[in-house]
Amino acid sequence: MDFINKLFNGKGYIEGITIINVEGEILFSAKFNNKLDTKDENYEVVGKKFLDIYENLDESSSTAYIAMQRGMPVYMENQIIKSADREPIEITSLSIPIKSGRTVVGAIDLSVSGNEQQALDGVEIMDEVLFAYNNVESLGHISDEARYRIEDIQTCDSKMLELRDNIVKLAKTDMPVLIYGETGTGKELVAHSLHNASKREGRPFVVQNCASIPANLMESILFGTSKGAFTGAVDNMGLLELANGGTLFLDEINSMPLELQPKILRVIQDGTFRRVGEKQIKKVDVRIISSTNEKPAKIVAEGRFRMDLYYRLAVMVLEIPPLRERKKDIPLLTNYFISKYNNLFGKNIHKVSKKLYEELGQYQWNGNVRELENTVAYGVGMAEDHADILELRHIESRLHMLDKKTADFEDSDMPLTDLVADYERNIIKNVLQKTEGNITRAAAVLGVPRQTLSRKVKEYQIR
Repeated sequence: MDFINKLFNGKGYIEGITIINVEGEILFSAKFNNKLDTKDENYEVVGKKFLDIYENLDESSSTAYIAMQRGMPVYMENQIIKSADREPIEITSLSIPIKSGRTVVGAIDLSVSGNEQQALDGVEIMDEVLFAYNNVESLGHISDEARYRIEDIQTCDSKMLELRDNIVKLAKTDMPVLIYGETGTGKELVAHSLHNASKREGRPFVVQNCASIPANLMESILFGTSKGAFTGAVDNMGLLELANGGTLFLDEINSMPLELQPKILRVIQDGTFRRVGEKQIKKVDVRIISSTNEKPAKIVAEGRFRMDLYYRLAVMVLEIPPLRERKKDIPLLTNYFISKYNNLFGKNIHKVSKKLYEELGQYQWNGNVRELENTVAYGVGMAEDHADILELRHIESRLHMLDKKTADFEDSDMPLTDLVADYERNIIKNVLQKTEGNITRAAAVLGVPRQTLSRKVKEYQIR
């Protein structure tokens, strides 16, 4: 209990537990102090949005959201929270990201009130059990590894084979590399492969999507913070220090704020930086790999990206062609994904019909390899348990629905939220029909938790 005692000012217990998913939906809530509770009972809070309940918080001030954005635990004392029809209260909060593999899927928040007199009951927690796999003691130390290698790049296309050869060549240097490709082409796969083919293999490989975090948080996430830099700030490593000796992959760097770009430029030039709120200069040995889903020349010409940073990042550029320009890869990738999802869904498909191959070859694949994978996963999930051939009928409804909805989006005057809800409702309804109303199987096909699907079925009144 030493660690918990240390964190929560010697109390040795917690008074509130909340678990949310990455969309901010409350999956579980238990308050053992009525000052921490909302006007609703605990069971009524489940399924609601966390930020709708606590009206004074947003994605930049909630420790749970910050933990999900950083992919590491966040601890904050003297945090103020307020729910509707309740007085504001002060809490100490520890939020820990929940991961599935390397993907953050939610967060668990543990809290105690700031006033010892407010506690009615507390639940003692065993830190050696709860935190065994989170390494929370360091409050920010994460270990990340590159999963993919060059041989994982499935291709028979001449441009992609040349790309693989270039990865091998660039892996011998420490030069910055910029990866350009449309969404879904596999930029992260290339970045992983580049790291694992280099002398930095086995060292930290830290990934940050620059489009997934608010601009006002990005600096502290990248460079770290010094205690007292702002309210609630603690001494905390940033991603640069976590990647020391290895690689930092800045995905969608075209979304990085202009005011932050000179500081990244300095890191590339001499490996130095300062934590937010600290005067001391730190030095790191980090290779920077970045990616953009927009043409580099375009974002520079539009003034959204500094030319000097572009030239430093783009010492070498790896361009990934879209899937529509390398359709010879479609049969190879289709078979690869069938094998992958056979194992997941317990199927035994080992053939693809000629009509399906023809349809896949004619489709435009605006979502590239990612869209192809999702389509194959859908088809394998929809195939009969005894099927040994993946046929057009297994995925035809999905392809037609995607085409139809794309046209609907382009022609409709409906608000975006209504369009997305209508699209989601139709997909869920279609999958449930195919699975004969089996929620568990439908959830597996859609790649969502069963409880999330059950809630959406109720929300959309799907019968």
